[in-house]
Amino acid sequence: MGGPATDQDAGALAVRVEELGGLLDALADDEARETAQAFAQGIADMHGEGLARIFASLSQEDRERLAQDGVIASLLLLHGLYPVGLETRVHEALDEVRPYLESHGGDVELVELTDAGVLRLRLTGSCDGCAASAATLELAIEEALMEAAPDLLGLEVAGVVERPRADADHPPAGTSWVAIEQAGEIGRGALTVIGRDLLIANVAGTLLAYRDTCAGCGGPLRDGLLIGGTLTCAACERSFDLPRAGRERDGGELQLAPVPLLRGGGEVRVAMPRAHQRDEVCDLCGIGIGEDHRHLLELTERRMVCVCETCWSLRSGDPEFRPTGGRTVWLSDVVLPDDVWAAFEIPVGLAFLLESGGTGGMAALYPSPAGATESEIDPRAWERLVAANPALVSLAPDAEALVVDRTCDPPRLVIAPIDDCYRLVGLIKQRWEGLSGGRAIEAAVAEFFEDLRGHAVAA
Repeated sequence: MGGPATDQDAGALAVRVEELGGLLDALADDEARETAQAFAQGIADMHGEGLARIFASLSQEDRERLAQDGVIASLLLLHGLYPVGLETRVHEALDEVRPYLESHGGDVELVELTDAGVLRLRLTGSCDGCAASAATLELAIEEALMEAAPDLLGLEVAGVVERPRADADHPPAGTSWVAIEQAGEIGRGALTVIGRDLLIANVAGTLLAYRDTCAGCGGPLRDGLLIGGTLTCAACERSFDLPRAGRERDGGELQLAPVPLLRGGGEVRVAMPRAHQRDEVCDLCGIGIGEDHRHLLELTERRMVCVCETCWSLRSGDPEFRPTGGRTVWLSDVVLPDDVWAAFEIPVGLAFLLESGGTGGMAALYPSPAGATESEIDPRAWERLVAANPALVSLAPDAEALVVDRTCDPPRLVIAPIDDCYRLVGLIKQRWEGLSGGRAIEAAVAEFFEDLRGHAVAA
């Protein structure tokens, strides 16, 4: 594939464009607003023309190489310069998800890609009209399309029925993709169980994922016998055909609960409800962990890693990891002058500030519907803030951050562990609605700070 922009890169760019549009629309004077909008459009057109001329002077190989960078790819998509056509990327995305559909007896057909950028698909085979097709669409097809073609303007699918609300076999919205590193080590004809109840089998080289629960007796399938594509429960001896969506053999009506699985880009990912993910496995060793587990911050990509106690003890001292902070301090007397905050150049009123142990510099991260957006902040402004607030001197690099909420009066400021800060990012991303976030965001932020205050100490 030609290295499309990730949905996070494209989403972050879209958020910046929407923020600029919102600022221009907020101008009260009509003439000033029209002038500002024309000026902004002129700048965008000039950048687009300049980018087009640069790309015209490059070879096709160089264009495709540059497009591997998510930020550059987002700019190219914005100006209609992406070197791989939309239809080609759509076909490649569908080819990526097709093995999963075929393993469950179905397929996807591209009906039409309109000039307006609307994609029309049809699910065929045993996926057509079944409850599992809704989960397949929402989790597998949309995920592949969002990564390969974030510039699609619409998606219409035939052959899908609404999933029953109470169907525990097909998780509701609030599901995300989880990389399963050890899945690639499963040999042909073997199966393994990861975490509490995720069963993955290798049938003739195809990986298939199901819940580790027999549809007949409710017992675990992990001790069953797998011959060819047939898995027989050790307890009730019912047999299920894994390549046919886990349907009971010999004409039975029972069916196992499939879990969407994608294999591509050198990794295996499964779609897991967020409610279950904290009850899954250690990200470093694969052992099962409970909801109350430790976290490490992976410094290169600045992401949280869920770990067991052993890995936390062994890896906390590694140069690529940092243990998260353990204190929550409610700062009721912090002095945060408006000019200091303005010097940070943070475009929103909610952010967390932290020191990078690697560079020694300060960074601001603020939540958005695309995740955390990061920017460097003026070190002199930070020094002024610390000088006025001695409690900030002890802020542990990478492990904890100063959370600032200036959307309320008075502002809320808390020193919090870095994993709590990323929890806020995930909460906002999950509940974001429309262009501005909606009322759900206000409730989510209030809920987050209420939780912090419940176990915080005073400065």
